[in-house]
Amino acid sequence: MKKYIFAGYCSLAFCTLLSAQKKTDNFIKIKELGGIEEYLYKPNGMNILLLQDNASPVATVQIVYRVGSKNEVIGNTGSTHLLEHLMFKGSPKFNKNNGNSVTDVLQNTGAEMNATTYYDRTNYYETLPSDKIGLALEIEADRMRNCSLLKEDKEAEMTVVRNEFEQGENDPNALLYKEIWATAYMAHPYHHTTIGWKSDIEKAPIEVLRNFYNTYYWPDNATLTIIGDFKKENVFALIETYFGKITKAPNVMPEPYTEEPQQYGPRKITIKKPGEMGVVFKAYKIPGALHQDLPALTILSQIMGSGASAVLNKTFVDTQMGIYAYANASNLKEVGLFTVGVGFSTSSKPEDIDAKISEVIAKIQKDGVTQEEVDRVVAQISAQTILSRDGSGVIASGLTEAIAAGDWTDFFTGVEKLKKVTPGDVLRVAQKYLVEDQSTTGYFIPKQSGAQEQTQPGANNFMPENGPYYFRDPKYNHIEKSAQITTVSNTAIVKTPDMPADISTDKSASVYKREKVAGIDVVSVKTSAKDFVTVAGSISLGNFTNENKNSMISSLTASMLSKGTTRNDKFKFSEKLQKLGVTINVSATTAKINIGFKCLKKDLDQVIVLLAEELRYPLFDAKELENLKQQFIGGIQQSLNDPAEKGNIALTQAIYPKGNPNYSLTLEEELANVKSVSLEDIKAFHAKYFGPSSMHLVIVGDTDGANLNSSLKKSFANWKGGVTESLKFGEVTKGASQTTVITIAEKPSAELFMGQYTGLKRADADYIPFFIANYTLGGGFAGRLMQTVRDNDGLTYGINSLIGGNITTGGYWYINASFNPSLFQKGLDATIVQVSKWVKEGITAKELENKKTNLIGSFKVGMATTEGISRTILNFVERGLEPDYIEQYPKDIDKVTLEQVNAAIKKYIQLDKMITIKSGSLDQNGNPLQ
Repeated sequence: MKKYIFAGYCSLAFCTLLSAQKKTDNFIKIKELGGIEEYLYKPNGMNILLLQDNASPVATVQIVYRVGSKNEVIGNTGSTHLLEHLMFKGSPKFNKNNGNSVTDVLQNTGAEMNATTYYDRTNYYETLPSDKIGLALEIEADRMRNCSLLKEDKEAEMTVVRNEFEQGENDPNALLYKEIWATAYMAHPYHHTTIGWKSDIEKAPIEVLRNFYNTYYWPDNATLTIIGDFKKENVFALIETYFGKITKAPNVMPEPYTEEPQQYGPRKITIKKPGEMGVVFKAYKIPGALHQDLPALTILSQIMGSGASAVLNKTFVDTQMGIYAYANASNLKEVGLFTVGVGFSTSSKPEDIDAKISEVIAKIQKDGVTQEEVDRVVAQISAQTILSRDGSGVIASGLTEAIAAGDWTDFFTGVEKLKKVTPGDVLRVAQKYLVEDQSTTGYFIPKQSGAQEQTQPGANNFMPENGPYYFRDPKYNHIEKSAQITTVSNTAIVKTPDMPADISTDKSASVYKREKVAGIDVVSVKTSAKDFVTVAGSISLGNFTNENKNSMISSLTASMLSKGTTRNDKFKFSEKLQKLGVTINVSATTAKINIGFKCLKKDLDQVIVLLAEELRYPLFDAKELENLKQQFIGGIQQSLNDPAEKGNIALTQAIYPKGNPNYSLTLEEELANVKSVSLEDIKAFHAKYFGPSSMHLVIVGDTDGANLNSSLKKSFANWKGGVTESLKFGEVTKGASQTTVITIAEKPSAELFMGQYTGLKRADADYIPFFIANYTLGGGFAGRLMQTVRDNDGLTYGINSLIGGNITTGGYWYINASFNPSLFQKGLDATIVQVSKWVKEGITAKELENKKTNLIGSFKVGMATTEGISRTILNFVERGLEPDYIEQYPKDIDKVTLEQVNAAIKKYIQLDKMITIKSGSLDQNGNPLQ
């Protein structure tokens, strides 16, 4: 018997060896480029891309299906996108009823995961700890062929997608862009946007979606990409395990064949809706991504619209004719648009903007561009291409678009194609494609519509009237008082509050150097990044909030730094940075100056010289200040009809007294402050607050031989100044409940803000327990609010709960969600049910265990990029901690008890003290406007 068993074992081992060899033979290597190996999986025709990098224990698993909105027809537009949503609803194996939904399982590992849909493709991805690669592959293989696609799930998700559609309708730029494409391409399937037409979203039968799924979701229509920490033989075995039983598509997949007919003259559209700023888009038909002319068109768009010296900025922004201007060449697979866009105040006429755009294009078609301009753009894109490949998730994202275009190698060869472009090529494509008869022009003309506010002090409607993917960013989470203004393409004004950077760690960050250099606190961290570094920094503004009545001075000063120095005017300064492919971001809140850039290691000394020049020797030209103020005014005016912006302001005003660092001024007050700032105010602010006294710089990446310290000593020698005092603030008491309605006409999506004062500071012992509690309620796809109000009830595209406020002062807690006005009360009621349950019952032991795993696991993911490491360490040192708090933070998460979490909820949240803000197309009673 023993001999029989032994013989059987030997036979089994031999068979296993043969089986392993056979399985390896199933992977046919196609080619290799840039470290990426391409394989064909013979059993089912699936394409595989592998990029191995074992420096950090993180990997990205992504699957790209070569199906997008172009594969839809009239009646089922938006099907690809709606199906993408339903792919998260589960299968017989992974589903909510079993307690193992896709979002729960993945988020509990600390994964960053989502899906996106575009014209030519749909992708699903997970960036997660590398020991969970098998889990990601198991989920992707399962939903490739086993999605349940239930009618009840579709009905709930339809309203979610419709709300996503409605949010886009709130944005003048998005609305006009949609109409431009629909007008320019009347027959080609790029005619309709990815999200589809509203009626199709609402009426699409589940049978249509199932048919779409069964037609296109097969391995031979997919590319599986794995990037990061893995061993190839292990990955092959996992692919065999999970994808090996899936066959090729049983039928030939239909491909759209409709071509756009010839256009016989210019087309024009006009949109009139409430707003405060006009927009003109002028678009021209161009070929697809792999066409030989696209590199020249890309360079033309950058010459026209990128940087201070770009002709569009000189023509529109510098003359105050426009608030922002840009040019863009799309890179879709089949055809595209070359678009010129200008945003302008109501003092300008759209016809004048339109005519001036035509003049700019005519001049380029006559005079062409210079070799210096071409060289500058190519150098910029070349450097930015290297700098952008920071982490497996970013690389996977870039590969997605190359796969969709039809050739993944374009991810690497694209820059080489740009280097071959000549000024003659740019002139030729300008003359060939930017033709008036082939243009489509769109005007967004704002209709004036003031917002009305109705407040009901003491009103408590915190009880429901009827009884008991991408996911929305916490865009309005004011970690610092939101006065930060940054420039996009050196022109457009966008408010971007600071975001928390606590949740990310990796053992690689525990080896660091910290020292004072030229009076600056400098931390350097060596990682596996090759040939580039990321720098994050800040300068504290001390007690600026209480010392200055005008909160806009800090933001205007920071933005003035890029408008020229005493050594280089703004054009020369911008061109020097462009040649290095670098953008130095300097912005300000009322609490600090934020500094950040990424550059090639070999260029670090040059960039430090330019940083020092910008910080130490700004020109502060009076004309530039007036231009900048007009841009700020235009940006603020654009928010006057934004339900989310006005709702968030109303919430902080209801919680805090005026003068508190967390109190937000009205947009009208911000406008008045911008107008009143003088050049003397700017100079005085710079003289007092800029200096090394409270300055931190964190450099992360390929730091060996970067010579940062010598560069800093040389460029910042003898620099003095700055402040060291702390922010002073008074205590706040939790106020009575109240409800405020802000009425803004013609907004298809309304915003809910609901919250109250907590007084929590980041250093408080209760902070982490309450942070875990809040994350359980409204953090990500696996939060209670998303799983109920969104997934079960289908009432919103996004709902989340957040901790707001300056981290050194008493903060506040709030919920933000968007609803169709007709579903607003139902959404509010559903939200109240969940919050009431959270406060009264707390969270469960199982939820605590899952959230700890989630938060600790996300450390690995967050620290897989130089940006993640630099932001996290900067956050630590700003709070007076050492960088090695990276090692302690997961321990602080892990030691929190269930009793501490639930006690924190009851301590800081009182149901009868809730502040509720309703903002959008609602009447004074909160009902939909008729």
